[in-house]
Amino acid sequence: MKTYTGLLFFSLFLTSYSYSQITGKCVDNYGIGIPYVNISIKGKSIGTVSNISGNFFIENSSINEKDSLIFSHLNFEKKTKGISFKTNEIQLDSKVENLKEVVVSSKKRKVKEKIVGTKTASDNIVTYYSSNHLGTEIGKIITVKKNKIYDLKSVQFNIPDFQYKSTTFRINFYNITNDTIHLLKVNGKDNVIKVTKSGMVKFDLSDQDLSFENNFLVAIEWIDFENNGNIENEYNMIKFSSTVFSGPYVSRDNVNIEWENKKLPLNIGIGIHLKVNEYSN
Repeated sequence: MKTYTGLLFFSLFLTSYSYSQITGKCVDNYGIGIPYVNISIKGKSIGTVSNISGNFFIENSSINEKDSLIFSHLNFEKKTKGISFKTNEIQLDSKVENLKEVVVSSKKRKVKEKIVGTKTASDNIVTYYSSNHLGTEIGKIITVKKNKIYDLKSVQFNIPDFQYKSTTFRINFYNITNDTIHLLKVNGKDNVIKVTKSGMVKFDLSDQDLSFENNFLVAIEWIDFENNGNIENEYNMIKFSSTVFSGPYVSRDNVNIEWENKKLPLNIGIGIHLKVNEYSN
């Protein structure tokens, strides 16, 4: 009887462990792997991002058979799928985008080029992600002056201490309504940038027609990395330059959960600044 009890216990343990480890591959309609798809557990702060080939892996002891996976990507329809034991190919359908309305006006607008946000290259005051899961984001709220429009040209931030062989980020933008940050990004492109050394990181936005007449959030999402060969340092801390009174600190663990907006000591936040063209609304 003890033997059967032991076998039953082992079987239950194995089943639970199988749910806690999930592997798969995100593919398009042609079976080609989709890079950098956000994968998260519905209703939980557990998530990851598929790699450059579309493969993904999630391991967490709190995953159970009642959970569902959410797959999100800017260029594909969102998909929800129940937990499965086996490695699966998850096919995502391409998103059909409607063209934006273009308004042509004969009015001449006075345009002023300016820098908004926090410009810093400090290595004494830094901030970092609140999670070591791929798909985590950290961002900065940009305040738009009343009756003004900001046409985005570029975004910059500084990494003072680089501990990876390479790290890949995605730059995202989110509208803010009544002090609530939207969950869905508004950038028209998947703004992916690979970093291989410390220093100022700049990303060109001039071809995207990104304009805001209300406050918005610019966020840096961690989507991939290659470590420097030291397995013990697989999840090093990614540091971003900061300064006092640059907050609040805005972050979230994955793309399908609410933003956390909090004030740290000395109101420290991430140092992000943008070059914009400002003109009257």
